[in-house]
Amino acid sequence: MTILILGGADDEHAMHVLTQLRALGHDAELLDSRDFPERLTIAYDPTSNKGELRLPAGRRLELWQIHSVYWRCYHGPGAVTLPDAAQAHLAANDARSLFESLLINLPAKWVNGWNAYRLHQTKPAQLAKVAALGIPVPATLLGNDPAAVRAFAARYPRSVFKPVQGGAHTSRLEPRHLSDANLRNLVHAPVTIQEEVSGTDVRVFIAGEHVLACEVRTDAVDFRDDPNPTIMECALPPEVAGWCVRAARALELVWTGIDLRRTPEGRYVFLEANPSPMFLGFELRSALPLTERLVELLVE
Repeated sequence: MTILILGGADDEHAMHVLTQLRALGHDAELLDSRDFPERLTIAYDPTSNKGELRLPAGRRLELWQIHSVYWRCYHGPGAVTLPDAAQAHLAANDARSLFESLLINLPAKWVNGWNAYRLHQTKPAQLAKVAALGIPVPATLLGNDPAAVRAFAARYPRSVFKPVQGGAHTSRLEPRHLSDANLRNLVHAPVTIQEEVSGTDVRVFIAGEHVLACEVRTDAVDFRDDPNPTIMECALPPEVAGWCVRAARALELVWTGIDLRRTPEGRYVFLEANPSPMFLGFELRSALPLTERLVELLVE
């Protein structure tokens, strides 16, 4: 049986997992969505949910031969270049529709699957699901209403802001950000504003039933802005470990990196859950067996 890595050769984590699987004697292949439709072919029968892939190197795989898929990153199908813009648009939509149908219906174990990916693309819905479980989350406002943004900032003078979907790091909200000129930019895109929770960052990896946690010590608002944070393994209170598992299950995540903040008083607050977390830096600094646990999920 074959294990697929959804991602590209330009991604360190995708190649790391591919190399580890092959080193352990497992049959593993890279599946790069950008190869479709030019270099990757798909033949799919939706009535039986059967079909075949032909990978760029020529190998043919029937769908039933695929045991599991590690969803590292999905870039969408490759760009379609045609002289007629309308035909190019139609071709691009057709390629996306077929490839994403495969992502939804491929009869394999997904780490993680389509629903988890879509929830991460709609982070407000993800946060709402977690809050509904009774798990503590920061006071949050999402929107593009300048008056509402100013009112939230007045209610929570120490706040941070970030994109709704992601793609940029978290920054501390300052008075200059609330100027008329800045807030006029909300006509182009909404924003996420949250109460800033003081304390220590904690990253929790969930791998099936395994809970592996480490704390991240840094002075940066977003630890990703610190090139050399101090990262070390830590123990979670059983209650917190339990609600991390509950959050992962509610978000259909069998593998995830959950970001928490631990206040000086020892209270834990949920920030977000990533369905395809970067983990190599955490593994290197904390010695947590993250690669081992991820590989177990894919081969079990």
